[in-house]
Amino acid sequence: MSEDDAPFRVPKTAELVADSIRRRIVQGDLDEGDTLPPEAQLVEQFSVSRPTLREAFRILETERLISVKRGSRSGARVSLPRVENVSRYASYWLQASGVVVRDIYEARLALEPYVVRRLACDPAPAAVARLRAEAARLDALYESDQERDYLIASAEFHRVLMDVGGNQTLHFLTRVLQHVIEQYQARYIPTRSEGAERKSGMRRGVKSIIKLIDLIEAGDADAAEAHWLLHLQNTNMVWGSERTLREVLAE
Repeated sequence: MSEDDAPFRVPKTAELVADSIRRRIVQGDLDEGDTLPPEAQLVEQFSVSRPTLREAFRILETERLISVKRGSRSGARVSLPRVENVSRYASYWLQASGVVVRDIYEARLALEPYVVRRLACDPAPAAVARLRAEAARLDALYESDQERDYLIASAEFHRVLMDVGGNQTLHFLTRVLQHVIEQYQARYIPTRSEGAERKSGMRRGVKSIIKLIDLIEAGDADAAEAHWLLHLQNTNMVWGSERTLREVLAE
C-alpha cells in the first residue's frame, strides 16, 4: 500500500487540545512562565473530560512546552521551545544513525563561510565590536593556559559569529551542531597533545580569529570567506575523526 493509499487517521481529542494550546505558545499568545488556566476552566473551554485534558498535558510535557507540578493548584506553566531540546534529540539521531565525527565538523563548512561573506559585505560596527570582544576573551584564556575554558570560548565564538551574521535559521542550525560538537570535545580533551604543541595550536586559533575580524571590518568578502574556509578545514583536521559519535560518547 502506498503512502497516499493509507487510511486517513483522525486525531484523538487530546491531540486536538494539545495542538490548540501548542499553537497559542508558538504564535506568542502565551509567554515563558505563563500559567495555563485551571483544569476546570480548560475542561469547560474545550468541552472535554479531565482525563482527556491530562493526556493533552502529557503530550505537551513530552514536547517540553509545559511543565506540570503535580498536586499544585497553580496550573501548568508554559516553557517556550529551546534549541537545547532540539540539540539533544539531534545528538540522539546522529548517534543512532552511526554518523562519524568528521561528518559533523564538515557540516560547518556549508554554513559559516557564507555568513562570513555576508558580514564582510556589510560590516556593521556593532557586529565587529562583539566579535573583537570574543577574540579578546579567547586571547586572555590562551595567555592563562586554560585549555578547557579556551575551547568553550572558542565554541562560543562560532555561535556569536553566526548570531551577528543576521540569519536566524543558520544561527539555529549552528547552535544545534555546536551542542553536539561540545559533547564530543568534552570527551576528546583528555587525549589532546600536551605542552608546547597544544599551546601553539591555541595561539594559532586566536591569530586566525583576529585576522578574520580584520578582513570582515575591511570589507574584503573574498579574503574573509577564503580565510575562514581554510580555518575550518584546518580545525577539522585536528578535531575530525572517523569514529562515530556513538562510539565516542559511549566511552
